[in-house]
Amino acid sequence: MEKRTTSAVLRTVTMAVFAVIAFVMPAVRTSAQICAVPGKDGPQTISGVVNSYYPAPTSATASGTSIPVGAISNLSSSLTPIESGDLLLIIQVQDAQINSSNNNNYGAGNGTGRGFTSANAGYYEYVVAANSVGTGGGTITTLQSLSRTYRSANATSSRGRRTYQVVRIPQYSAATISGTVSAASWDGTSGGIVAFDVAGTLNMGGGTINANGRGFRGGLGISLTGGSGSSTDYRGTSTSDTGGSKGEGIAGTPRYIWDGSLGIDNGTEGYPNGSFLRGAPGNAGGGGTDGSPSVDNGQNSGGGGGGNGGIGGTGGNSWSSNLTIGGIGGDVLSASANRLVFGGGGGAGTTNNGADETSSGGLGGGIVILRVGGISGSGTITANGANAPNSNPTCCGDGAGGGG
Repeated sequence: MEKRTTSAVLRTVTMAVFAVIAFVMPAVRTSAQICAVPGKDGPQTISGVVNSYYPAPTSATASGTSIPVGAISNLSSSLTPIESGDLLLIIQVQDAQINSSNNNNYGAGNGTGRGFTSANAGYYEYVVAANSVGTGGGTITTLQSLSRTYRSANATSSRGRRTYQVVRIPQYSAATISGTVSAASWDGTSGGIVAFDVAGTLNMGGGTINANGRGFRGGLGISLTGGSGSSTDYRGTSTSDTGGSKGEGIAGTPRYIWDGSLGIDNGTEGYPNGSFLRGAPGNAGGGGTDGSPSVDNGQNSGGGGGGNGGIGGTGGNSWSSNLTIGGIGGDVLSASANRLVFGGGGGAGTTNNGADETSSGGLGGGIVILRVGGISGSGTITANGANAPNSNPTCCGDGAGGGG
């Protein structure tokens, strides 16, 4: 989907962008959307990253008023600490279960090879801090009870990891965009969101609010030489020496990921029954498979696209043999007024000759949430997924990654 240009008439409009939802809503006090101290941060001209992101290492329970948070670790985060009276956003970033069968019931169990069987990802709420917490982390006490439980847990053999984060929300009396306001990239524990309140008018000033490619990360392309398996496998482990990595999404994080500049090895599979091959877990794209996996992993296919603005595209056919065995595109978890998710990361294509990163999947789009009294001027709000690093690898028929 295309970028959207804002104007004063969009003050209360909900706008869909590529991989996620950007909300623009009135900054008013309601029971569902809590305002702490409207205008608390005064009038500001804003640019860069305005949010502070706190990872959450342990779960926070419904009806409770305590949220344990770790130190700010995102390298692009604002370093503004939490003070009493600050407005905070809590959001469940990852939490979904999948069918991990090695057939087209992978994912949702409905014959598509994609999706999820249940999901708690995306639910969020606003709370008000009753105490101060520095950038080194601690326990946030909230003025109101949490409406639901937010879960943090490592991956197991039966489900992927579950993560949530806490984001400090600036409350401006008036704000003017200067250049670009952007989200810090999601790093596996925090980031990916631009969110702020403006009690008065937000002047776009010709600027941009940008969450492009700040969401879930792509699968990392890895050059492999071939191993056991079938060209139509939906899942397999990262040690099988064939296929491509799945992307990251609401159902978990694969072992090998591409963050847009570096490859990362998490050391564990991350998805039930393996993090490679064509099945698409949740809204993440599936990895490519190979037309001759037991020979040399040389009949490479493309990775599936990450989903959420719509279903991701299927990865390209295998080289030479032209088999339709590319990674399956990620599914959609529909957004609502209290539920938002990042765009899924693209799956990696299979490769046996080229440099690893050239077959990696693209990054999904992030999230933009604005609550404003009014908008003046024009500008752009964009949260597109990112292209794969190389949509047309130049070496030897290697498979391209799917876009985010």
